[in-house]
Amino acid sequence: MQGHSTNERYRELARKQLQGDITPEESAELAGWLAHDDGRELEVPSLLAESRELHEKRLLRTIEQKIGWRKTARIRTLRRVATAAAILLFAALGWWLLKPSPVSPVTAVAIHENDRPPGGNKATLTLGNGRRIVLDSASNGTLFAQGGIRAIKLDSGSLAYNAGADAGAIQVHTLSTPVGGQFRITLADGTNVWLNAASSLRFPSAFSARERAVEITGEAYFEVTKDAARPFKVSFNGTAVEVLGTHFNVMAYPDESKSKVTLLEGSVAVSNASGRKLLKPGMQAVVGNAITTRQANVEEAVAWKNGLFIFDNEEIHSIMRKLARWYDVRSVYAGDMPGLTFSGTVSRYSNVSGVLEMLEMTESVRFELKGGTIEVLR
Repeated sequence: MQGHSTNERYRELARKQLQGDITPEESAELAGWLAHDDGRELEVPSLLAESRELHEKRLLRTIEQKIGWRKTARIRTLRRVATAAAILLFAALGWWLLKPSPVSPVTAVAIHENDRPPGGNKATLTLGNGRRIVLDSASNGTLFAQGGIRAIKLDSGSLAYNAGADAGAIQVHTLSTPVGGQFRITLADGTNVWLNAASSLRFPSAFSARERAVEITGEAYFEVTKDAARPFKVSFNGTAVEVLGTHFNVMAYPDESKSKVTLLEGSVAVSNASGRKLLKPGMQAVVGNAITTRQANVEEAVAWKNGLFIFDNEEIHSIMRKLARWYDVRSVYAGDMPGLTFSGTVSRYSNVSGVLEMLEMTESVRFELKGGTIEVLR
């Protein structure tokens, strides 16, 4: 059994992990300790299916069990699924497989030698006059001020607009994230928008008295401030999402065959030339030649905003497109990959090697990472 001070250390790290204020180094320390191969198997509850309060109690109880093991501790063995879809067990701190099949040493070396770090808070703000401000290197403080309208960089991942009653001429600004970037912005009405990698938001520096309208490419999560007198409209690819005040996610990357609007709370109307659909919380609109609706996996849809990859029976090409945007890599395939799907969860702040190795543990796929290219092999 470990000493008292060490035990307290891991209890504290678990609390910090759940509160979201743990550092990458501390998270790695706790994850490594939980995943230590001491010959015993441990069931770790998933945050996805529980309230944060209940999950915190269960995780801390898990820490207690890990510190002082009892022979009566509950054991669960990970069973192999004999289909192309592989089930990966999610632990609170990322991927954790119970007694996984070992990764090929040759493959592991090939992955680690060319490892790629995760993306981060990176974006460029383009003002109405064409001036471009690289936000990840800009100092905190006022970046734009004109006629009562100000844009302020608050920290490395947040930008806020303020517009007073004396706001002058309204400009159209654009916030763009590169491959491997993400950023958060608070618009002049108080609406919060999170931009995923390789995305852009075109918005006015202040909203008019009658409407609030923005345009996006890529992916964005919105928490819209309620204003019954001024509907909020998001446009993308000839489609409009109209709301009064709500939380929703829009995925509209040009390399995806269909766009998706996922509603978390409130109500939205999704419309284009093919028609109009109303969404209720927990629903998703899939936009192609027509708009169809279905029940959504909300956790999967907004996983990126919460620092996760969640794969819900997701085929390999879709997974690799997500990795390409976040890790700035490209993928090539050695042959066809029909029916190859995966389910599981992993932190977006792992190096790409961490994601690839966990997928390899299913023995359904192998990878070779050469420079910025991932070769996908069966």
